[in-house]
Amino acid sequence: MAKAIGVDLGGTKAIFVLVDEYGRILKKKKYATPKEKKEILRMLVKGIKEIKGKEKVAGIGLGLAGFLDSKRGIMRFSPNIPAINNVNFKKYLKKYFKEKLVFENDANAFVVAEYAASYKKKYKNVVGITLGTGIGGGVIVEGILVKGRGYATELGHMIVDFSSGDVCACGNPGCFEELTDGKALLRKARKLGLNVKNNIELAELARKGNKVAKRAIEEIAEYLALGLVNIINIFDPEAIVIGGGLANIELLIEEAKKKLKKYRVVRKNPNILKAKLGDDAPAVGAALLALEDFIRMKKTPLVTVDIIIEYYKRGKFQGIVLVKRKFEPKGWALPGGIVEYNETLEKAAKREALEETGLKIRALKQFRAYSNPKRDPRGHAITMVFTAKASGRLNASSDAASVKVFNIKRLPKKLCFDHAKIIADWLKHRERE
Repeated sequence: MAKAIGVDLGGTKAIFVLVDEYGRILKKKKYATPKEKKEILRMLVKGIKEIKGKEKVAGIGLGLAGFLDSKRGIMRFSPNIPAINNVNFKKYLKKYFKEKLVFENDANAFVVAEYAASYKKKYKNVVGITLGTGIGGGVIVEGILVKGRGYATELGHMIVDFSSGDVCACGNPGCFEELTDGKALLRKARKLGLNVKNNIELAELARKGNKVAKRAIEEIAEYLALGLVNIINIFDPEAIVIGGGLANIELLIEEAKKKLKKYRVVRKNPNILKAKLGDDAPAVGAALLALEDFIRMKKTPLVTVDIIIEYYKRGKFQGIVLVKRKFEPKGWALPGGIVEYNETLEKAAKREALEETGLKIRALKQFRAYSNPKRDPRGHAITMVFTAKASGRLNASSDAASVKVFNIKRLPKKLCFDHAKIIADWLKHRERE
């Protein structure tokens, strides 16, 4: 099972996760973000090492807020974390880690995670917005992350009110971010005479009916609606997914939806949805992008292996080995999994067999390939089926809940994927030999 590390470096906190190829979080750590550049870099190294432990990972992905040169790993300009301006993260981290390093804007990583984990089956055109200390944006068109020449979809820096006296940290007046983010909401509340420490306190006051708090939120919702109008008219998305701390203020989102109705847009029906992964989304997305040829972002099928293991005890054939899956789809299945980058099919088969059953297989032979796009409910996966022989002690691990040898005449009535067909084909072939 391929694994990767993802990091979301935010203005106040940094989240580190270890995930599998399906975006499931296996391990998580959180740290406060230091103020100084050197301390931030040390914290990144420490966090990655701690989350990695002795795990073998395919890559390490970092989600960073700002104008990021993702190919070179250099932060050109971060409006809300100035300490990392012009930092070459790639050069620094290469001194400590041999794994592949991937760098991405945090909002792009956010939309990747939300799309992959929550909305891929329903939508192909999705815009993600993170409303927090700043505003980030990521766009997926027909399942592909929009990158432009590298800095595309900085939605927070659309100018929505040029006449505004508020100048954004990017240098432009009236940016969507400057007028709509968490700092803008606090400024608005204080300007109206409300003494609040943070937006959590403000939201609670509004929830209890405080008129000033509600007015502050409603005025900011006007700018949020303006941003949504522009996004809908430019990208014509099926869905807009909103995350970040301000997404938890229901009044803000509902008021923005109401105000949106007075504007003319190309379509009236894009779904405006709340993010499902919460604060973890940018870190999960960064990790997924660190997995080579991340299948959910490219229209190419996944390459996998499955192994029909003939089990022998004292030289006598006992049956074939099946594993009971821990994760969906749950049930009995042949041992197998995804082929990792730079790995042959044969090596993948041996590795998966050992990881899931504890068996060192021998007499490995290719049997047949299966490529029906509907064979795996999670997505299009082509599998190369191998036959092999093994003896010894069974030991379920990896994503196998248990492992068992089944007599070929008393197999489970229901098997995962198309494994019933694969085994039936193999039994016919075996009879002819």
